[in-house]
Amino acid sequence: MNVDRQDDSHWHFSLGPVEKWVVAGALSMLIGAFGYIGSGFATRLDEQGKTLQRLSEQQAVANAQMLTLTTQLSDVPGLTRAMAETKVRVDDNTRRIGDLEQLRKLR
Repeated sequence: MNVDRQDDSHWHFSLGPVEKWVVAGALSMLIGAFGYIGSGFATRLDEQGKTLQRLSEQQAVANAQMLTLTTQLSDVPGLTRAMAETKVRVDDNTRRIGDLEQLRKLR
């Protein structure tokens, strides 16, 4: 490698044939490394996209199940009231049956 100061006060350098091959090889390796890293990023981005799609599908299923559960749970107060009314009727019928049995014994 030669470095010379020219008359225009700028530094000029020149490479020999072996140095040119070394620089070309280093640049080739650098470009190859950037290509390899870039393809790795692309692969990871594709995998991340697929994972995100699966997660989105799972979220949609979970939301549908939550909606079903919410609908089912909204009926619980009505069911509780119906069960209480049924229990009152059963208790009343049990009392009436007992009264009827007592009347039969009296006859």
